Amino acid sequence: MIATPAHEIPLDIRRKAVAVHEAGHALVALLHKRNVTEAALHPPHGLSGETRFEGAGELLLDLNTKADRHFIEDAIVILLAGQVAEAHYWKQQAPLYIPRIDSHRTDDAEIHALRSHFALGPEQQAMFMGYCTDKASRIILHPNAQAAIAEIATRLFDTLSIGRATLDEILARHDVAEGKLRVARHPWERRV
Repeated sequence: MIATPAHEIPLDIRRKAVAVHEAGHALVALLHKRNVTEAALHPPHGLSGETRFEGAGELLLDLNTKADRHFIEDAIVILLAGQVAEAHYWKQQAPLYIPRIDSHRTDDAEIHALRSHFALGPEQQAMFMGYCTDKASRIILHPNAQAAIAEIATRLFDTLSIGRATLDEILARHDVAEGKLRVARHPWERRV
Protein backbone atom coordinates (compact mmCIF):
# COMPACT_ATOMS: atom_id res chain seq x y z
CA MET A 1 0.00 0.00 0.00
CA ILE A 2 1.35 3.36 -1.04
CA ALA A 3 0.33 6.38 1.02
CA THR A 4 -1.55 9.12 -0.80
CA PRO A 5 0.26 12.48 -0.54
CA ALA A 6 -1.87 15.04 1.30
CA HIS A 7 -1.96 17.43 -1.68
CA GLU A 8 -3.65 14.69 -3.74
CA ILE A 9 -6.50 14.31 -1.24
CA PRO A 10 -9.29 16.86 -1.76
CA LEU A 11 -9.47 19.60 0.85
CA ASP A 12 -13.00 18.65 1.92
CA ILE A 13 -11.95 15.03 2.60
CA ARG A 14 -9.03 16.17 4.77
CA ARG A 15 -11.20 18.75 6.56
CA LYS A 16 -13.79 16.07 7.33
CA ALA A 17 -11.03 13.86 8.79
CA VAL A 18 -10.01 16.65 11.17
CA ALA A 19 -13.65 17.24 12.10
CA VAL A 20 -14.08 13.53 12.89
CA HIS A 21 -10.84 13.59 14.92
CA GLU A 22 -12.05 16.51 17.06
CA ALA A 23 -15.52 14.96 17.38
CA GLY A 24 -13.88 11.84 18.82
CA HIS A 25 -11.96 13.89 21.39
CA ALA A 26 -15.05 15.89 22.36
CA LEU A 27 -17.37 12.90 22.69
CA VAL A 28 -15.03 10.87 24.88
CA ALA A 29 -14.05 13.92 26.95
CA LEU A 30 -17.72 14.62 27.68
CA LEU A 31 -18.28 11.00 28.65
CA HIS A 32 -15.36 11.35 31.07
CA LYS A 33 -17.01 14.43 32.64
CA ARG A 34 -14.42 16.90 31.33
CA ASN A 35 -15.45 20.55 31.01
CA VAL A 36 -15.43 20.77 27.22
CA THR A 37 -16.36 24.26 26.06
CA GLU A 38 -15.98 23.84 22.31
CA ALA A 39 -14.65 21.75 19.46
CA ALA A 40 -13.16 23.85 16.68
CA LEU A 41 -11.41 23.67 13.34
CA HIS A 42 -8.78 26.31 12.64
CA PRO A 43 -9.47 28.74 9.80
CA PRO A 44 -9.13 29.21 6.96
CA HIS A 45 -9.39 25.62 5.72
CA GLY A 46 -10.07 23.61 8.89
CA LEU A 47 -7.08 21.33 8.38
CA SER A 48 -6.24 21.39 12.07
CA GLY A 49 -8.39 21.72 15.13
CA GLU A 50 -8.71 21.48 18.86
CA THR A 51 -11.10 20.55 21.59
CA ARG A 52 -11.15 23.31 24.19
CA PHE A 53 -11.64 22.84 27.91
CA GLU A 54 -12.71 25.25 30.63
CA GLY A 55 -9.80 26.16 32.86
CA ALA A 56 -7.28 24.26 30.73
CA GLY A 57 -3.72 24.74 31.83
CA GLU A 58 -1.01 23.13 33.88
CA LEU A 59 -2.28 20.62 36.42
CA LEU A 60 -0.49 19.51 39.53
CA LEU A 61 -1.10 15.81 39.83
CA ASP A 62 -0.20 13.50 42.69
CA LEU A 63 0.41 9.95 41.50
CA ASN A 64 -0.13 8.76 45.06
CA THR A 65 -3.76 9.74 44.61
CA LYS A 66 -5.94 7.20 42.83
CA ALA A 67 -8.15 9.98 41.36
CA ASP A 68 -5.12 11.66 39.77
CA ARG A 69 -3.91 8.36 38.28
CA HIS A 70 -7.38 7.85 36.77
CA PHE A 71 -7.37 11.46 35.53
CA ILE A 72 -4.14 10.76 33.60
CA GLU A 73 -5.52 7.48 32.23
CA ASP A 74 -8.72 9.22 31.12
CA ALA A 75 -6.71 12.03 29.49
CA ILE A 76 -4.77 9.44 27.47
CA VAL A 77 -8.02 7.73 26.42
CA ILE A 78 -9.45 11.11 25.33
CA LEU A 79 -6.34 11.85 23.27
CA LEU A 80 -6.44 8.40 21.67
CA ALA A 81 -10.15 8.81 20.88
CA GLY A 82 -9.39 11.44 18.25
CA GLN A 83 -6.90 9.12 16.60
CA VAL A 84 -9.28 6.16 16.70
CA ALA A 85 -12.15 8.19 15.24
CA GLU A 86 -9.94 9.56 12.46
CA ALA A 87 -8.47 6.14 11.68
CA HIS A 88 -12.01 4.76 11.35
CA TYR A 89 -12.86 7.61 8.96
CA TRP A 90 -9.78 6.91 6.81
CA LYS A 91 -10.57 3.18 6.82
CA GLN A 92 -13.89 4.06 5.16
CA GLN A 93 -11.97 6.17 2.61
CA ALA A 94 -9.39 3.43 1.94
CA PRO A 95 -10.71 2.52 -1.53
CA LEU A 96 -9.83 6.08 -2.61
CA TYR A 97 -7.13 7.39 -0.27
CA ILE A 98 -4.51 5.99 2.06
CA PRO A 99 -3.12 9.07 3.79
CA ARG A 100 0.13 9.42 5.65
CA ILE A 101 -1.43 10.78 8.83
CA ASP A 102 0.73 13.28 10.66
CA SER A 103 -2.07 15.08 12.46
CA HIS A 104 -1.44 13.06 15.61
CA ARG A 105 1.95 14.54 16.49
CA THR A 106 0.53 16.92 19.10
CA ASP A 107 -1.65 14.19 20.62
CA ASP A 108 1.29 11.77 20.65
CA ALA A 109 3.49 14.31 22.45
CA GLU A 110 0.79 14.88 25.10
CA ILE A 111 0.27 11.13 25.51
CA HIS A 112 4.02 10.64 25.94
CA ALA A 113 4.17 13.38 28.60
CA LEU A 114 1.19 11.92 30.48
CA ARG A 115 2.44 8.35 30.19
CA SER A 116 5.82 9.36 31.60
CA HIS A 117 4.12 10.01 34.96
CA PHE A 118 3.78 6.25 35.35
CA ALA A 119 7.02 4.39 35.90
CA LEU A 120 6.11 1.45 33.71
CA GLY A 121 8.50 -0.98 32.12
CA PRO A 122 8.25 -1.58 28.35
CA GLU A 123 5.92 -4.58 28.70
CA GLN A 124 3.64 -2.86 31.23
CA GLN A 125 3.63 0.28 29.09
CA ALA A 126 2.61 -1.71 26.01
CA MET A 127 -0.19 -3.38 27.99
CA PHE A 128 -1.36 -0.04 29.42
CA MET A 129 -1.39 1.67 26.01
CA GLY A 130 -3.20 -1.34 24.52
CA TYR A 131 -5.77 -1.04 27.29
CA CYS A 132 -6.23 2.72 26.70
CA THR A 133 -6.50 2.27 22.94
CA ASP A 134 -9.02 -0.54 23.39
CA LYS A 135 -11.05 1.58 25.82
CA ALA A 136 -11.14 4.51 23.35
CA SER A 137 -12.02 2.16 20.49
CA ARG A 138 -14.87 0.49 22.36
CA ILE A 139 -16.45 3.88 22.96
CA ILE A 140 -15.76 5.42 19.54
CA LEU A 141 -16.90 2.40 17.53
CA HIS A 142 -20.19 1.95 19.39
CA PRO A 143 -23.03 2.60 16.89
CA ASN A 144 -24.55 5.40 18.99
CA ALA A 145 -21.18 7.10 19.33
CA GLN A 146 -20.58 6.74 15.59
CA ALA A 147 -23.89 8.49 14.86
CA ALA A 148 -23.03 11.31 17.27
CA ILE A 149 -19.52 11.69 15.86
CA ALA A 150 -20.94 11.90 12.33
CA GLU A 151 -23.31 14.69 13.36
CA ILE A 152 -20.66 16.59 15.35
CA ALA A 153 -18.18 16.29 12.47
CA THR A 154 -20.73 17.52 9.93
CA ARG A 155 -21.50 20.56 12.09
CA LEU A 156 -17.79 21.23 12.60
CA PHE A 157 -17.13 20.85 8.89
CA ASP A 158 -19.86 23.38 8.09
CA THR A 159 -19.29 25.96 10.83
CA LEU A 160 -15.70 25.44 12.10
CA SER A 161 -16.93 25.55 15.70
CA ILE A 162 -19.44 23.79 17.88
CA GLY A 163 -20.17 24.80 21.49
CA ARG A 164 -20.91 22.76 24.58
CA ALA A 165 -24.68 23.14 24.48
CA THR A 166 -24.84 21.78 20.94
CA LEU A 167 -22.44 18.96 21.80
CA ASP A 168 -24.66 17.99 24.74
CA GLU A 169 -27.77 18.07 22.52
CA ILE A 170 -26.15 15.81 19.93
CA LEU A 171 -25.00 13.30 22.54
CA ALA A 172 -28.49 13.24 24.07
CA ARG A 173 -30.15 12.85 20.66
CA HIS A 174 -28.00 9.78 19.94
CA ASP A 175 -28.38 8.38 23.47
CA VAL A 176 -24.67 8.73 24.20
CA ALA A 177 -24.18 9.08 27.94
CA GLU A 178 -22.05 7.58 30.65
CA GLY A 179 -23.33 4.11 31.37
CA LYS A 180 -25.49 3.93 28.23
CA LEU A 181 -22.75 2.70 25.91
CA ARG A 182 -22.55 -0.92 26.90
CA VAL A 183 -19.06 -2.16 26.19
CA ALA A 184 -17.29 -5.24 27.48
CA ARG A 185 -14.60 -4.66 30.09
CA HIS A 186 -10.97 -5.16 29.17
CA PRO A 187 -8.90 -7.53 31.40
CA TRP A 188 -6.48 -4.67 32.30
CA GLU A 189 -9.37 -2.80 34.01
CA ARG A 190 -9.29 -5.32 36.83
CA ARG A 191 -5.62 -4.50 37.47
CA VAL A 192 -5.82 -0.70 37.43
